[in-house]
Amino acid sequence: MKFFAALFLTMGLSYTAMAQSVTVDVVLNPMGDFKAKTGEVKGAATVKGDEVSAENIVVNLKSLKTGVELRDKHTQKYLDTKAFPEAVLVSATGKGGKGTGKIKIRGVEKDIAGTYKVEGKVLKADFKLNLTDFDIKDINYMGVGVEDEITLHVAVPVK
Repeated sequence: MKFFAALFLTMGLSYTAMAQSVTVDVVLNPMGDFKAKTGEVKGAATVKGDEVSAENIVVNLKSLKTGVELRDKHTQKYLDTKAFPEAVLVSATGKGGKGTGKIKIRGVEKDIAGTYKVEGKVLKADFKLNLTDFDIKDINYMGVGVEDEITLHVAVPVK
């Protein structure tokens, strides 16, 4: 439960009215789950016809909230937000509702793939990350651990 589960680490969003947000779905083992959320996201996507692109979307990892203060502290510890306060979607492109890109979390840059849709002036994207890809592992608190795969939901404005 300690850590929230990277990012997203890079970035994920709950389908809320917020134009910029990230929500991370974290599954616990042996049971349970939680969400980490933030509205502290900087950047926008560009839409040209049926193609989308984005660069340097920045998420303030220090602002992630899980709804439990102790879990928030564990999240900050596992994400090492003192050394790596931000996750960055370095670049992404998409067409027809599917996209690929690169994300940087804890100084590690990885390829990502996911789906998206444009709703009015907001792009909403979903993708999965593996925490071990970012050297986040062995997250366990009082016998409850965090599954390696997390799901990110990201919402950013389009220009």
